[in-house]
Parts: sequence; C-alpha cells; structure tokens
Amino acid sequence: MNSTDINSSDKRATCFGPFRYDWEQRLLFRDGEMVPLAPKVAETLRVLLERHGTVVERAELMRAVWPDTTVEEIGLARNISQLRKALGDESEAGRYIETLPKRGYRFVGDVVMENGGPASAKAGAPWVRRVRWILLAGLGLCAVLAVVYWQFYRPSRYLSTGDGIANIAVIPFECLSPELDCGTFPHGLNDLLVAHLSQLDGVHVLSPSTVRTYQRGRLSMPFMARLLGMDVMVDGTVQRAGERVRVTARLVDVHSAKLIWSDSYEYPVQQLADAQKLAARDITAQVGAHLAVQKQFLPSNR
Repeated sequence: MNSTDINSSDKRATCFGPFRYDWEQRLLFRDGEMVPLAPKVAETLRVLLERHGTVVERAELMRAVWPDTTVEEIGLARNISQLRKALGDESEAGRYIETLPKRGYRFVGDVVMENGGPASAKAGAPWVRRVRWILLAGLGLCAVLAVVYWQFYRPSRYLSTGDGIANIAVIPFECLSPELDCGTFPHGLNDLLVAHLSQLDGVHVLSPSTVRTYQRGRLSMPFMARLLGMDVMVDGTVQRAGERVRVTARLVDVHSAKLIWSDSYEYPVQQLADAQKLAARDITAQVGAHLAVQKQFLPSNR
C-alpha cells in the first residue's frame, strides 16, 4: 500500500488485522472488544497511523505525543513497547510497527479505511455475534416449543382428533363448609365427574393426577389449562346449606376466561354419597349439552 497521510476528519476508522482504530473516539478495538491503552500510548498509535507507511522521526513523534512537555527518548521507547504488546507485535520482524535504528518508527501493517458514516465502534464482529446468539436463541426456543408440543399437545394414536373434539380439565371443587369433610366429598365428586365426562362423545378429559400436580406447584389453573392445550375447564364449590349440600358448577372457556355455563344443585346432606353421584350426573349432562351446542356452530366460526 502506498505511503499516505490519513486525514482523520475524512475517515471513520482504520482497520488492520483484527484491530480497528476509531478516529472519532480515539479508541482501539480488537474483534470488537476495546483494547485498553494508556493515553500517551494511544496518541503514539494515532500519530503512526496518520503517517502510515512514512517514517516518523523520534523527535517529531515525541513532539506530537508530548507537545508541551520535554521527555527523554526512554519514554517514547516505553510507549512503543507497550503498543507492540497490545498489538501482539513483539517479534523482531515487526508486523505493524517497524523500528528504524537512530531514526524513528513506521507503521507498516496493511490498513483498510472506513469512510465516515453511521458505523459504530463496535460494528463487525460483535454484531455478527449478536446475530448468531439471536439465531441460536431462536433455535433453542423452537426446540423447547417442539418438546412442549410433543409432551403435552400431540395426541397419541389412541385419541381421536379433529375440530369436534373438546379438551376438558376438571378442577377439584372448593369446599366452603368444613363440616362436609372437605377432603372426601370434593375428591369423590371430582373422580365421578371425570368418569362421567370421559364417557361423552368427542370429549377428552385431562388426567386428575396431572391437575393435582399443577395445583401442588401453585400454578394458576386457567394458565395450566392453556398450557396443556385445554379448551374448557369445569370448577365450582360445595357447601352446606342447612340440611342440604349445595354444589355450584361452572364451565369456563379457557382462552377468553368467559363463563359458558353455571348452575347450582342441592341434595340431602344425610346422603352425601348419593349427592356425589347425582351432582356428577347433573353437571355432566349440562356440560355435554353446552359442548354439543358449541360444536354445532364450530364450522361456521372458522
């Protein structure tokens, strides 16, 4: 490359090897990472780059680096040594900086000029790395989504599929009256309700053990239902009302959180086992009827 002075006002940066010198900031970067240089060492590099290919006499170089101070040549030699160390240019051949005995120094590395513009000091390699990490993150996310789909959403060959299939999660009913034995009555009602719902045509019921697992993890039930690809969920409450037990059930659209149907039933409190069976039967009948209505209008909604 021909010897020429570099006008820093016309150039954004000078690149050589893995290095990039930013004229505006007067900073040196290696593969996009800033190389720490003492101020006078950085000034030494600036002068050598400005006079690229030209011998800069020692006295001239000292005047440029220390314009208002008189220094010994040992100071300049120290700067050159630190600069070569920063550039990895400590061999005798001098890949970037050539020493001319008793004269001065010359920057001899091949350089590429960057014209002024919107380029930043960290362009190039860091930008490529950021794009690479974004792509890797995207691929990782796709892999996670694929695993989630395979684990939770892809039906086995034993399950029918199609637009007419309703996926239901039955959430254990909340007991509002401790005297009803809140451990036994809601649990029995839940199991019977799951059994009855699973017999409906075009209905897939989420396993109660899966629901209990997410409950133990204190995960929001609507969020759990969405996460597992459910369409609707059934929940409700049980409580004692005088000599009767009142069961309130709700059918909720998982995606909009809107109520599709809700009703209350009362049964004699003296016959709790029968109350469980009757409540499971009555609730299933209403859920089945409402799901049949939804499926009837499904094609026109698509």
